[in-house]
Formats: sequence, structure tokens, C-alpha cells
Amino acid sequence: MSLLQSLIVYFISPLIGLVIFLIVVQVIFSLLVAFNVVNLNHPTVRQIYYLLERVVSPILSPIQKILPPMGGFDFSPLVAILVLQWIQGFGLPKLYGILG
Repeated sequence: MSLLQSLIVYFISPLIGLVIFLIVVQVIFSLLVAFNVVNLNHPTVRQIYYLLERVVSPILSPIQKILPPMGGFDFSPLVAILVLQWIQGFGLPKLYGILG
């Protein structure tokens, strides 16, 4: 296994999985805030919420520019997850095959 192949297997693929997990957590957290289950007046909750926003926003904002909210729903997390899963399931194995 070459260095690039091991980089794909042990770093890039788990990183994509982590980003997908953070997108899902951010969506659930924003729904909890929207339905007033979680209050942003608590400093710890606010810090977690804004940390998730700062991590996920660079991924979702380009998609949000192309795909506007439809009927009050933001489909950019769904599109981002689908694209990341396609990269993880199809793009990385193809790249791994090309490298090895």
C-alpha cells in the first residue's frame, strides 16, 4: 500500500464520515433551536451551536447559493451529504484503484 493509498484509507475517508456526522448533528441542533427545545441563552449551548455553524457553513454555503430554500426548507444539508457519500463510496475507491 502506497502512502497516497494509506492517506485515503486512514485519513480522508474517516474525515468525510466525520463531516457527514457533523452536518447531521448541526441539522438536528438547528431544529431543536428552531422549536425552542434548546435555548441559545445558555453560554455552553451557544458555543456548541456556533462551533457547529462555523464548521459546517463553508460546506453548505456554496450549495445554498445554488439551491435556494424551497418552501422554508433548506435542502443543502441533504445535497451535501449525498455528494460526500458519493465521493466516499465512488470517488475514493476509484482514486484508490488508480493509485494502486
